[in-house]
Amino acid sequence: MKIPLTFISCDWGTTNIRLKVIEIGTLSTLAEFSSNVGIKAVHQDYLKASDKGQFSYFYKTLIELIKNLPLEFQEDLVVVSGMASSSIGMLEMDYANLPFSITGNGLHWKLITNPTSPDVLLISGVRDVVDVMRGEETQVIGLYTILAKYDKGVLLLPGTHSKHIYFCNNEIVHFKTYMTGELFELLSKSSILSNSVQEKQWSPKSKKEFVRGLNLGFKKELTAQLFAIRANDILNEASKNHAFYFLSGLLIGEELSNIKNKKQRIILNTVSPLLKLYEIALKELFPNQEHQILNDETEVNAVVKGHSVLLKTIAELEH
Repeated sequence: MKIPLTFISCDWGTTNIRLKVIEIGTLSTLAEFSSNVGIKAVHQDYLKASDKGQFSYFYKTLIELIKNLPLEFQEDLVVVSGMASSSIGMLEMDYANLPFSITGNGLHWKLITNPTSPDVLLISGVRDVVDVMRGEETQVIGLYTILAKYDKGVLLLPGTHSKHIYFCNNEIVHFKTYMTGELFELLSKSSILSNSVQEKQWSPKSKKEFVRGLNLGFKKELTAQLFAIRANDILNEASKNHAFYFLSGLLIGEELSNIKNKKQRIILNTVSPLLKLYEIALKELFPNQEHQILNDETEVNAVVKGHSVLLKTIAELEH
């Protein structure tokens, strides 16, 4: 495979898709498009259709989304990572196993060529003994130059399904998934707590309640404190906005309690507003432990850099 001058970086997750035209020499973004046409929605539509196979249906959907990019780039190679290689995606691929090099060596991939439409380079995920990830491994590869500075550490990738990725000597040796974001969504919008929490403007009082929740969650009091949010609303007419951040703190604190005994550098990589909340959490809960906060731009570019590294690695392997 020849390395192209430009390519389309496609991060296709469960609920969203991000397309970026990348100039490989500079990693500049020449054009981009994002949509909520995630893997889950496309798969549900596919199940209702009867005239196409699963790969064909997803491929056609991808081509239609690419038409939102400038015409001159619509035939570029598309590098796809995320849930597209899952059983509900474009084409199911086996996971790579641990330990896994943070340079990307050992990752499974498949080049799908088409004489009349863009070629697709589909990237697989990585598995642990009892856990899996698809998409986050590409971010790890994109952060290689940062992670390689340290002998060992834990990389935090907060989100709907937060990942704690432990690395040592330039290899991922273990990772664990926490459903922090999804639990927050369910509790704040679909549970009995939905009438007791409401997001409004961040304030010093919001921060105080967030930190209070952090410390209680860190002490493993999550389930004991959840109904207290409802009771406090009924009995004391507590602020729904403060309860919103208290709940957030509870869940993030409980998640981070699982790394409190590991004496190693913590590296945080996410985007706002989670960046602000997790940064406060690390300073509050790990005051004496080394941690590094990466900025919004680093997170946004991690996948693009990961795709670029993989393109070059695969091209070298095929020579």
